[in-house]
Amino acid sequence: MMWVFGYGSLMWDDWEQRFGGVRVDQAVLAGHRRSFNKKSVTNWGTLNAPGPTLGLEPDRNADCTGTAFEFPEEQQVAVEGFLKAREGPSFTLTVLLVVLPGGQEVRALTPVNDRTKPTYIGNIPLMQRRDMARRARGTSGACADYVRNIHEKLTSLSIVDADVNEFAALVGDIDTAS
Repeated sequence: MMWVFGYGSLMWDDWEQRFGGVRVDQAVLAGHRRSFNKKSVTNWGTLNAPGPTLGLEPDRNADCTGTAFEFPEEQQVAVEGFLKAREGPSFTLTVLLVVLPGGQEVRALTPVNDRTKPTYIGNIPLMQRRDMARRARGTSGACADYVRNIHEKLTSLSIVDADVNEFAALVGDIDTAS
């Protein structure tokens, strides 16, 4: 069997059904947190007005709650190909240890944004990324809507993420009290 860990839109768009996913469960990735640290120049922004989108940031004091997907081993090549195309060249597929409910640890393929690529913007001050999100618009829509959707989806899954809540509140027009 093979596992994939998702922490953003992979968690909720039912992509795993195409590859015969056999199990979906909440999981925790230690030592990482979500961050709007990857610039989108197509879907949620443009070259002239990039939009900050979700990636992982290493943080030894943090945990990232997401979703683990289990697949039959014979689907590994197809799943990896799909993820590489979906996530793009600024992400690497890294095998990381995640913990399932009940404490079982599994090694899961995880899309991790490459912090050496020019798409990495985690070093840009948060308020500047907020301004980027407010003005960016790409082929999929306004980046502010993307931020709002991430916040709403995590909330609907009962996942409290302080970094997402903070960024969503900064972008504006979002109630993060829940």
